[in-house]
Amino acid sequence: MPDRLEATLRRIDGRGYKAYKDLEGREWKVLGVNLRMVKVQGDPFAPPSIVEARVGLRVPRDTLDTPVPVCDLLYRRLHALSARYSSRMGEGGSGLITIPRPSPLVIARSGAVCMSRGEDMVAVVRLRAGLPSRGRRILSGRSRELLLERIPRLVAEAASMEAQALERHVYNWRVQEWIREALPRYGLISFIGNGSILPRRCGGCWEPLEGAVPFQSPPSLEVAIDLPDGSSVEGMGVRRGLTVIAGPAFHGKTTLAEAIASGVWNHVEGDGRERVVTVRNAVTLESENGRWVSCVDLAQWIQDLPGGRDTRCFTTTDASGATSLFASLQEAVEAGAEVLIVDEDMTATNALHRDQWVERVTGKRTIITLADAAGRLKRAGISLVIVASGAIPLLSQADTIIVMDEYKPVDATWYREEARRVAEQAGYKPEEGVYRKPQPRSISKPVIVEKYKVRGEVLEARGLEDRVNLAALRQLEEQGQVTTAASLAVRLAGSRCSGPRDARMLGEKLSQGLFIEVLGPRVGPEAAEVRGLDIAWILNRLPGLGFSTRC
Repeated sequence: MPDRLEATLRRIDGRGYKAYKDLEGREWKVLGVNLRMVKVQGDPFAPPSIVEARVGLRVPRDTLDTPVPVCDLLYRRLHALSARYSSRMGEGGSGLITIPRPSPLVIARSGAVCMSRGEDMVAVVRLRAGLPSRGRRILSGRSRELLLERIPRLVAEAASMEAQALERHVYNWRVQEWIREALPRYGLISFIGNGSILPRRCGGCWEPLEGAVPFQSPPSLEVAIDLPDGSSVEGMGVRRGLTVIAGPAFHGKTTLAEAIASGVWNHVEGDGRERVVTVRNAVTLESENGRWVSCVDLAQWIQDLPGGRDTRCFTTTDASGATSLFASLQEAVEAGAEVLIVDEDMTATNALHRDQWVERVTGKRTIITLADAAGRLKRAGISLVIVASGAIPLLSQADTIIVMDEYKPVDATWYREEARRVAEQAGYKPEEGVYRKPQPRSISKPVIVEKYKVRGEVLEARGLEDRVNLAALRQLEEQGQVTTAASLAVRLAGSRCSGPRDARMLGEKLSQGLFIEVLGPRVGPEAAEVRGLDIAWILNRLPGLGFSTRC
């Protein structure tokens, strides 16, 4: 097979760059690595070509049932080693071998997908490679070096993983999975291990902050979770119900909430958050002024609007802070969320709690706040984690109150009774009744989205009425996660009767590494695992897209 590839390269040597298309679909085998040219770029300055490699992995038998962490380590090795095998061989990206930098998350990625085959494991690796040229003329000699020497050697070296390092990486992943599986038995939605380093080095950094105060649970909130291997881990358990995180500014409230939110993903050893584990269906919410909302049932949250406007199928092109928060809450619950995380710094104040004294002046009450409805949500099986420093109504409803004091958590649940007395004296009473989960919606007005692009925190595309601000999609930490969620959301947008249910299905397939089945055979190394919740998040914000409770 290498002979056929070499013959093709000799034949197209010196020809125009588009002659490289003759390589598309070609297969060859070198150093025990089976390679295939999946996609050929049309220009040396265009996105590089996609090369797929299939290689057998020698892994310990007890890791055969854990393909995600095995391939996560393989992916990290590919990224680390690629610089050694990559070098410029002409113009543009000629000769460069690239694979996106991985975050500390241990997740499935299209760049390396593992499958167990009996007593063996096979990995499918995808790389970007710039086919060499000069003056847009093919350099077949350099192409031969790239395709028959450098890439096979890179894949073969990356696949030669040291057994002890692999077992340690897999064990770290397993512990997090064991903790997550145990959370319901302990009545918890999240667990923060003692000794964890929660702060990051900077706002947009992945690295833990050097010199940070290690996390230590208050004795009253500490739990020891027994693991299947006979060991146990100790740390703070975040219980079901309403948890309020309070404390002075700059003492670590938001950092704790962010770590809990990030705990829906497993983390590599040394990240500092590898023992912070949260149930997978936890979602962060925040106000998004100006966002698109389509047929969301807000009747339980927004009432008594001018003109008697019905809010059971609320649609707007310019949602306010409170309206956007409640729309996001309803959409998240519809998509399967059972834990909601809210930070007062990112939330309209009138969505958190109300001032009954002001209501005496206005004579109207249009919003049912989170404090009002906390009991309703809890009775419906939905838990909340809310960062709120000065909200007596919320504290009076809390099941747990955590005060962050100099980056250390203190159990202040004892204050709940005092907060209730203060609230009662002020005439405050929480809402009674039961929260009704929203009915499933389907797309009634599809939107055909073409040539979409994610630029930083903005999604723009032909076919959309406006750009989509993705800044509030904070639980996706890799750019590949964002682009993958956007790709699947815009695909669903063009299909009538699709909806959050379909998004959940796609998220489940990605977590199993079925990237080709979901994204197609020409997927590159950039795609990464996302949840159906994340796909639905973007789908709900696509301007012009119409939803209905009836298909």
